[in-house]
Amino acid sequence: MTPPNLLAQIDALRFPAPLPEKLLVVEQRFDAPRVADIPVGVTQALTESGILARIHPGERVAVGVGSRGIANLPAIVKATLETLQQAGAKPFIVPAMGSHGGATAEGQKEMLASLGVTEEAMGVPIHATMEVVEIGRIPDGPPLFQGQDSRAADHTLLVSRIKPHTDFRGKLESGPSKMAVIGLGKQQGAAAMHSGGGRNFQRYLAPAARIYETNTNLLGAVGIVENAYDETAAIVGLTAEEIGGPKEEELLEQAKKLLASLPFPAIDVLVVQRLGKDISGTGMDTNVIGRLMIPRQPEEFGDVDVAVIALLDMTEASHGNAAGMGLANVTTARLVRKVDWAATYTNSVTSGIFGMQRVHMPITMADDQRALEVALRGCAEPPETARMVFIRDTLTLDRLWVSPSLRAAVEEHPRLSIAGEVPLSFQGGVMTSPWALEG
Repeated sequence: MTPPNLLAQIDALRFPAPLPEKLLVVEQRFDAPRVADIPVGVTQALTESGILARIHPGERVAVGVGSRGIANLPAIVKATLETLQQAGAKPFIVPAMGSHGGATAEGQKEMLASLGVTEEAMGVPIHATMEVVEIGRIPDGPPLFQGQDSRAADHTLLVSRIKPHTDFRGKLESGPSKMAVIGLGKQQGAAAMHSGGGRNFQRYLAPAARIYETNTNLLGAVGIVENAYDETAAIVGLTAEEIGGPKEEELLEQAKKLLASLPFPAIDVLVVQRLGKDISGTGMDTNVIGRLMIPRQPEEFGDVDVAVIALLDMTEASHGNAAGMGLANVTTARLVRKVDWAATYTNSVTSGIFGMQRVHMPITMADDQRALEVALRGCAEPPETARMVFIRDTLTLDRLWVSPSLRAAVEEHPRLSIAGEVPLSFQGGVMTSPWALEG
């Protein structure tokens, strides 16, 4: 529900500013290893890690799947299930996503379905519950939990992407050690860990992994590393003993080296077409936009200084969860109309201090054109020299659209090339180019 009277009050509101007439189309190249055959990669990972050898015919295996927009997720999950079945196991799927999906079992199954993971597509049941049991407590730290859905199996295997986190820095960030605590722990596990902010994750992920190894049926993980083009770069099996240890740390370092980034050290206006929980846990990847927005944590984050962010829309796969919109300075009425405030606030409050500022609603304008004009007026640079960069989202950085003021910087950059020019145009205030020209 949109805040009362908001849209009526802003309908005629406008702060004109001269936007550039044309944008440069810029191609960005990254080093990008890629897994050519997903099923073969999954089978090799499970075999070479020794995980398959620990499973006996007839045993039930809970395969934990999260809510992130992982490249090739349905194919990786399907290959995992088929490999387990070929070993004689009886796998089923459990949601492993903390409080996402409105912190309900049905909502989490819907999130899996939006990612292409359904009972029909996967050929196995999906068991979902938010009920948990406490499985231990970190010394001087929070309690740990496991959902009854995964606990009912003989083994639990996670399908987990390993990547830099959007809230904190450490030897362990996003990956199976965090997925065990937050994913298997459901909303209670997420709330307990988030209550202490980033320092909880920095201090407790490694010891928590040892408790899950010892006190639960956690068997291991199918670890996924992606390249800068949102493709699968590596698939690696980690046993329960290896989760939270040097092997996971090494995979995180590999993921950091492959991470896509914005190629300019300073941007006056960054225009993001869409945010989404399928794009990043924070809607927009803070590693890309260089903006953290967490109380009591320094803002130095990433390698780019962005003055103003204009956020235009939200993905359908977000299901109205707009957590992360507060990372932007200005947005559109179109996005605000799509917000499911219950889902957004549930996710934000469960995230504790991480979600307090990031859920704030930015300055909201009636359409794209007015939002861009406000962003340009707020960047403290003359319009004719303001450095404007347009991106689809923080996952898609191989093609950018930039203002002519950045031409020299593009021509000097070894990763960049100019592929042409397009008009910056609007119809009824909605941007039609460059997006419409790119499909």
